[in-house]
Amino acid sequence: MKTLGIEIKANVTVFFAIEEKDGAMTDITGDMKKLELGDDESTEEVHEFMNIVHSYFKNMQFDKIGILTRNKSVKAKFRVSPISFKLEGFIQIYPDQKIDFITPQSLRAFIKKNELPFTPKFGYQVSAAELAYYLSKKS
Repeated sequence: MKTLGIEIKANVTVFFAIEEKDGAMTDITGDMKKLELGDDESTEEVHEFMNIVHSYFKNMQFDKIGILTRNKSVKAKFRVSPISFKLEGFIQIYPDQKIDFITPQSLRAFIKKNELPFTPKFGYQVSAAELAYYLSKKS
């Protein structure tokens, strides 16, 4: 089974993909570790971002794809970048795969009971890696 965890931070989308085969998990993320949308008002950049992400999904043929939800609170201290919602939409409209949304609370509860059996190469990928693991274990 191939699963992909995605975390969106402002204008950056972080990816971590794993393949579970015979009980062993392998990082299959490849070069698509993170992708930044430079100018969200540029039609060309928006289309390029979406095409890169959708091509990655199509080439990898994931069984499950999930996005870690963000705090939608309107409190100024915790306000989420509006660009992140655009990125989420570009990912969500991928026509060939259902995209699941997982709350940070659900992920934290799962990780408390199920230690991550691998270490992501980059620290910024930890949440996406945990999400990929979560998806691989949930039906």
